[in-house]
Amino acid sequence: MGLKTQQGIVIYSDKILNGEKLQALIQKITPECITIYIPINNIIIEKNTILFINFWDDQATYEFKSVALNSKQNKENLLDISRPTTLKKIFNRSFPRINAKITAAIYDFEGINRTQCIIADLSAGGAMVTAKIGRKQGDLVKLAFSLPNEKLMEDVPGKIVWIKPEDRSFSNYGIQFQLSEIRRKILIKFINEELKKGNRKE
Repeated sequence: MGLKTQQGIVIYSDKILNGEKLQALIQKITPECITIYIPINNIIIEKNTILFINFWDDQATYEFKSVALNSKQNKENLLDISRPTTLKKIFNRSFPRINAKITAAIYDFEGINRTQCIIADLSAGGAMVTAKIGRKQGDLVKLAFSLPNEKLMEDVPGKIVWIKPEDRSFSNYGIQFQLSEIRRKILIKFINEELKKGNRKE
């Protein structure tokens, strides 16, 4: 499994927004470093900050440790980070799924092109959503939805890993989430409650 330009990744550090996971995009890869684009203006990342990077394919999520080679100031969106020496596979797709019918919003990585969608099934690792056609496999997206227990999940980052057309206007999209541990625990708690009721997607 390798990294490539225009690939979506997630970065986090206990020095940045209390460890919240941030989406980023690989802009350039050289023998010396990886240049990433972070579409958030109001954060500062100091040089030599230790970073953890997640990226994924259709089967698993991977993680490696990196370090900021320069600094990111408020209005700058590019950051050079060190290349990985080793990769760690975090998990395979092993989360149980439940049937769902949750109204949600899906929008682009940058927060634009917001449209309504329906979450048809859900797990702590991802979801199948039904939405208007036009998105492509590999697109980085975000979801916003409320769980039936009224817990709001906003700016949930993910990647479209498969598409199945539903009709001329709508498609089913398989979305793999990239979640902070706090958000993943919220989903796991809700899904476990549904599993106890016999709600399981086969």
